[in-house]
Amino acid sequence: MEKIIQAIKEHSTFYIFGHVDPDGDCIGSQLALARFLTQLGKKTSLYSKGKFERLEIQRFQSQFAHSFAPADKEGIVIIVDCSTPERTGFENEGIDKFPTIVIDHHSAGEVFGDFRYVRPQASACTMLILDLIEAMGKKPSKEVAELLMLGLCTDTGFFKHLTETGAPAFEAAAKLTAYGASPNKIYFDVNGNKKAATLKLISQALDRATLYLDGRLIITYETLKDYETIPRECRDIDTVYPLLLATEGVQVAASVKEDDPDKVTVGLRTRCDTIDLGAAAALLGGGGHKKAAGFKIMNSNAEAVVKLLVEHFSKILV
Repeated sequence: MEKIIQAIKEHSTFYIFGHVDPDGDCIGSQLALARFLTQLGKKTSLYSKGKFERLEIQRFQSQFAHSFAPADKEGIVIIVDCSTPERTGFENEGIDKFPTIVIDHHSAGEVFGDFRYVRPQASACTMLILDLIEAMGKKPSKEVAELLMLGLCTDTGFFKHLTETGAPAFEAAAKLTAYGASPNKIYFDVNGNKKAATLKLISQALDRATLYLDGRLIITYETLKDYETIPRECRDIDTVYPLLLATEGVQVAASVKEDDPDKVTVGLRTRCDTIDLGAAAALLGGGGHKKAAGFKIMNSNAEAVVKLLVEHFSKILV
């Protein structure tokens, strides 16, 4: 942390990246850090390859550049909520030519970057951004506190994913509330104003949910054809996961999504303390947290990936 603070003090320009298919924690971390550094008089630029499919982050999309071609050859790259440089989607656009700060909380990935603040025990990356702000002797503004609370609430499922080790997350929530963030407002930012088509997609996902491995694994899926009648922006798989995991006997829930004609993305969730989904996803080229992880498969389709998941977890859910 001390080296990161020193680097921030010594530089004036920062390029802030997150991961592809960002969630509230990723976008909240990027935006909160950018706002804070701007308040310190720094110049910041935000980058994301998207896709901005989650309703709670769509309003921020216009603030992010989708390609990296900085006119200034000086500065520092900051990568947040990202366990590998490839997950930024910018690995071939020259970001490795800049000194790099990594702030992350994933349990799986690789060691990269010149300065690292990585805490897998943190429930959200925004907690680490709050750590940085307070370590610099500052307090977040109301706007920054709201962005940090967005990430904390979405990554903890509004705290329902926390176990007996979750006290630091509640402590962070108390601080952010004192700094002006409203949990009620953020709840409705995330869960309110859903489009009618979203309900249809949720219903379809539940209808397709199928049990495997004697009921220990449940899988649902989306295909490219689905988006002909239900727009991508109506996607809301995060609402579906808790319902899948509430099924009797289920240990792991998986969502398979045909993202592009040549790419399938998979999201994994569990409620079991004995299962490490970050490690399970890493075996398939992905990563993540112990209870929430994912990966992508190129040149495949939903049907083939479902079969892959069943075979993969037949060796894990024993």
